[in-house]
Amino acid sequence: MPPIHPPSRSLLPEPDGEGERGEGGEPLVAILNRAIGGLSRILLPAVSALLLSSVLLSVVPTISADPGVKNAWTVYGGGCPAGCSGHGQCVGAKQDGLVDKFGHECKCHSGYTGTACTLRVCPAGRAWADVPTAAQTAHADDVECSGFGFCNRMTGECTCRDGFEGNACQRTSCPKGDNNPETTWVDEIQVLDCKCDSNCQGWITLNYLGESTRLIPFNAAASLVEDELERLHMITDVRVKTYGSENGVCGPNGAATTIQFLRDDFKLRDYKNITVNATRLTGTNVAAAMYRSGQSSAYIPTVSSQKSTKVMLECAGRGTCNPDNKNDGTCKCYPGYGPSSDGRGGRPTEEFNYKDCGSIRTDFNWTGITCPYVAPQWGGAQSICGTKHNACNAQKQCNCTHGYEGGACEWLSCSKGKSWFDEAVSPTKAHQLAPCSNAGTCSKKTGQCTCSALFEGSVCSQMKCALNDTYVCGDKGVCMTMNKLATYSTTNGEYNSATYTSTDSTWDANKIQACYCRKSMAGNSYAWDWDQLGNDGMLESVAFNTFRGYHANTHTDYKGFDCSKMECPRGDDPLTPGDNEVQRIYCSATAGTFSIKFRENTTAAINWNDGAPIVKKKLEDIFTIGKVNVTFVNSTVVGTPGYGSGKGICNTTYASVEFLSELGDVPPLRVVSSTLSKKPNLSDSISKINVTEYYKGTKENLECSSHGYCNDDIGMCICEEGYSSSDGQGGKGHRGDCGFRYYDTQKYLPEAEVSDE
Repeated sequence: MPPIHPPSRSLLPEPDGEGERGEGGEPLVAILNRAIGGLSRILLPAVSALLLSSVLLSVVPTISADPGVKNAWTVYGGGCPAGCSGHGQCVGAKQDGLVDKFGHECKCHSGYTGTACTLRVCPAGRAWADVPTAAQTAHADDVECSGFGFCNRMTGECTCRDGFEGNACQRTSCPKGDNNPETTWVDEIQVLDCKCDSNCQGWITLNYLGESTRLIPFNAAASLVEDELERLHMITDVRVKTYGSENGVCGPNGAATTIQFLRDDFKLRDYKNITVNATRLTGTNVAAAMYRSGQSSAYIPTVSSQKSTKVMLECAGRGTCNPDNKNDGTCKCYPGYGPSSDGRGGRPTEEFNYKDCGSIRTDFNWTGITCPYVAPQWGGAQSICGTKHNACNAQKQCNCTHGYEGGACEWLSCSKGKSWFDEAVSPTKAHQLAPCSNAGTCSKKTGQCTCSALFEGSVCSQMKCALNDTYVCGDKGVCMTMNKLATYSTTNGEYNSATYTSTDSTWDANKIQACYCRKSMAGNSYAWDWDQLGNDGMLESVAFNTFRGYHANTHTDYKGFDCSKMECPRGDDPLTPGDNEVQRIYCSATAGTFSIKFRENTTAAINWNDGAPIVKKKLEDIFTIGKVNVTFVNSTVVGTPGYGSGKGICNTTYASVEFLSELGDVPPLRVVSSTLSKKPNLSDSISKINVTEYYKGTKENLECSSHGYCNDDIGMCICEEGYSSSDGQGGKGHRGDCGFRYYDTQKYLPEAEVSDE
C-alpha cells in the first residue's frame, strides 16, 4: 500500500458525559458542534471562497437558454435549483417525505453537469494510464481529459499535464530542438504502364501525395513527364524513361515508363505511391496502371520497379555530424571526402550542391588508405576504423563492432528499448527497438541517453509519474507500472483477478507508470470514532491527510494523475427512496471462533457466544466498516439441552447486520478462520456458519449526495441551500455529504406545493 504518515488530531470528539458544560447543563463541546452545524450554510461558502482555486457554485453564470426551447424557465423550472440554469430539464418523480412530487432533479443537456447544470463537461479520450479492470484490460475509453489533465468546470476545457496536449490531453507534445538535416542516398523506381491501341486521344494525370500534375498528352515524351512531375511541390528531382513505344507514354501495344526518384529535399524516409488517372484518355483498349516495390511492367517484363533499399546516413557516412558538440547541423568530412556533393555521390553542380561529404576527392592521396579514419569522438588518437573494428567493405564502409557507430566508428552507441513512437512497419506491428526508446537523445560521446521530460530509465523506457509540488505523486501516492497497478484493482472494494502483463497488445505493461493515490482504506466516507483509531496508531497513520474537514472525522481518497485532487464525501440522495443493505449470519456451534472479512479487512476473532453489542463493535473496529446495527433474532433460552449455556451469535436463529455507513449493494460478509464446533444434533450436511443477503442495498452513493458541488481542491462538498451534512441515513451528521435536508426550506419547491403557513 502507499506510504503513510502519522496525522495531527484537530477534531473534537463527541462528549462522553463528562467535561465542561454550559448553561442548562449542555456540554460545551456539544454546543460548539451544534453552533458549527448551524453556521454551515454561512461559513462553508466563505471558507470555500478562501480555499478554492476555482469558483464552483456561489454564482450561477448568466447563460442564454437553449435555443430549441421557447421558455426555458417554464419548461425547466419547477422545483429544480436555479431552473437547471437553462442547460437541463427538470424531471423525475422523487419522494419528499411520504408524498411523491415531480420536478426535483435536473437532467442536464450534453456538455453540462452538476445539480443545477451550471458546470461544464470536458472532452474525453482513452485513458493514458489507469488501474486495469480485468485480465489484460486497461486504458478505459471516454475518460475526461484522458486521465492526464484536470477539467475546468467553468469553461469545459482540460488543463493538461506537462508534456501532453490536445482538447482531451490525448496526445503528447512533440519535442522541440535543433533541426539537423539528413541526406539520403536512396533510389526509388516506380513504373507506369499505359496502352491505347488506335484512335488514341486525350490525356493522363499523375498524382503524388494529394497533388496532381497538369494534363499529360497520351503521346508525351519522357522529358515532358519529368517536367510535369518536378512541378509538384513534393517531388524535387526525378529521371523518367520510356520503353517499348515511339509514340510516347501510351503506345498501341503498351508502353512502360520508369520514374526514378533522384533527390528529395523533403527528406522522406519512404517514398509514397504515384497513382495514374486515365479517365480523359480515349481510344481502343485503353488501360493504365502503376507498379512498385519490385513489380514488373505487364507489357515489357524486363522493366521493373524497385523499392528503395539504401539507408539514410548522416553526412553520407563520410563525415561526422556536429563534431565537438557544436550542434549546428554541419558535417566535418573524413580525409579524402567532400566537402560537398550533388546529392548522389558525385561532385557538386550549380543546381545541386549539398554539403554532405558525399563525394570522393580525386586530388587526395589514397595510397595505403582502405577505410575511413577520424579521431574517435570520445577521445583518443586518430585511427582507421579497421584498427579496432572489423575493417571495411569494398565500398569503404566500416563494419563497426557492437557498441560503436558512425562512418568511421567514431561514436559510442546508446542502448535500445521498445520505441514509444515510431512509424508502423505493418498494419499491426510497431514499437520497434530504437536508441533511447525514441524518447530521449543519445550522447554519442558517452553512449548514454538523456531522456525527455516525460520519460526515465537508462533507455528512457518508462513514462514518469507526474510531479506535484516537486514530489512524485505529491508524496500522496506511489508510482507504479500498469502491471503493478493491476494488483490493486478492486470491484466493489474487493480485489479482483485483473492482470496486465507484457504482450504485443499490452506492450506498455511495464513502461507506462501512474500514481496510485493514497487511500483512506474506507469503502465510503464516514465518521471514524476514537475506538477505531485505537491506541496502536494504525488507522491514525492511514488517516493522515485524508481528513476532509469542516464536518468532523470525514476521510476520502486522493485522486488525479498527480494525486493533487481529493474525492468528496458521498452519500444518499434524501429525495429518493432506498433501503440499507441487510445481511444475515446463520451460526450453529457450541464452541470456537470465526472472523469476518469485508472489503479486504478482517475482524478480530468472534467467539461463538459473543453477544450482539460485542459483534457490532468487532465489525465496526475494522477500517472498511463505519456503522452497523446488529440484532439477534429468536435467541435460544439459556441452558437448553445440547445447545450450550450461552445466548451468543451461534446460539440464535440468525444475526441481522444492517449497514448504516456503506451505501448501495455492498459485497457479502465473508467467514474466515473458523474453529467452530458443530452442535451435537446438527447433520454434517448443514454448514456451521454461513452468510446470506437479506436486503440488497438500494440507497445511492453519490458525490455530495447529488445536492452539492465537489471542490476537489480541498475534498469538500458545497451544498445547495437547504442541504447539509448527513449521517448517511437522512439525518444530520458528520458524513460531509449533502444528504441532510432542512425541511423548513421550501425555496426550490414548485409554487403549488409551497405551504401558506
